[in-house]
Amino acid sequence: MKALKRTHLIILALCLVPLAIGLVWFIIRYDSLPDKMGIHFGPNETFTESIFDVIDNKIFGIYPFVAGFGLIGLLSLCGIFVRRVKPSKKVTEKGHSVMQQFVLFVIDAQNIIISIYFTVWTYCIITQRPKAMKIWGTPLALIWLPLLLLFPIGVIVLRIVFSRKRAEEKIILRE
Repeated sequence: MKALKRTHLIILALCLVPLAIGLVWFIIRYDSLPDKMGIHFGPNETFTESIFDVIDNKIFGIYPFVAGFGLIGLLSLCGIFVRRVKPSKKVTEKGHSVMQQFVLFVIDAQNIIISIYFTVWTYCIITQRPKAMKIWGTPLALIWLPLLLLFPIGVIVLRIVFSRKRAEEKIILRE
């Protein structure tokens, strides 16, 4: 279990490092950035390239960092709570461990995707060159969507498997 906890901490660090590097880069470049700059971008009318659709004071360039660190921190807190939940009497220790590891895997995967998303966004803000959503947004969405679907499906499947095993154990105990 300690190796697994260490793995989660390594993944967390790997998610935070690119955002931290971006924050340092933003702070270093802050004085050279224009007073009014692009903060958010989206596709143009033909969806062939991206354009800045929100222009504001450069201090708002800090938003992707706040959102990125905040979301990763929130998900990491969820991971801490998942580790501290005591198994109910209806779930075996092994079943609880499998469910716990599954939830932690989904949290780690979400942290990785959030880190990539906000790192690209901060790069675009610092360089003032928006990236085409088709180039990086679509592949990221194709990775994220199955993960979002995997969580409820995985919980349902694991619940069915463990309820069947519990029923089999009751049958064996009756015999």
